Amino acid sequence: MIFYLLLPFAAVLLVVLQTTLADVLFNGWLTLELTLVLVIYAGFHLDLVKGMIAAFVLGLVFDSVAGAPLGLFALLYLLADLFAFFVSFRIVSEKLYLIAGFALVCSLLESLALVLLYRFAFEIDMLDNMLFVFIPQALLISILSVGFFYAMRRVEGWMYGKTMQSPQRTGTFRISPEA
Repeated sequence: MIFYLLLPFAAVLLVVLQTTLADVLFNGWLTLELTLVLVIYAGFHLDLVKGMIAAFVLGLVFDSVAGAPLGLFALLYLLADLFAFFVSFRIVSEKLYLIAGFALVCSLLESLALVLLYRFAFEIDMLDNMLFVFIPQALLISILSVGFFYAMRRVEGWMYGKTMQSPQRTGTFRISPEA
């Protein structure tokens, strides 16, 4: 229950932090999407309902701060969380190079969806930005995801005395009965 109460406040703090860091470090040139990294982590480590709720809230908050059409990043983050959830049945989240590759693919797919949406819905051509903005941003997200997964594994070791193993996929699909 505390998860659902603290999630909106944590989402606002995270989005403000990532926006501020992106403005300070990159002067508005790149977007530092820590929210996407968190959505990928939620897809790998939370059950389906909690991960989808977290992705939706993070997406809505990012939509409102970034000035994107309402629901755009919420939908993209829901799809990324669902993709990460089903991929987590096949790959192990302890292998950081797989996480880096997965985050790279998710970020590139998100960028491609944004380019296509802005091209067809708003008739704004963003293909010029693909090489100089979206690819470095995807590489940055890939590196940040590796660091985040490694840090979270260390935090688990600190809190529980050892690192938690990823749950065995025995057909339960990690769907919580309480939601």
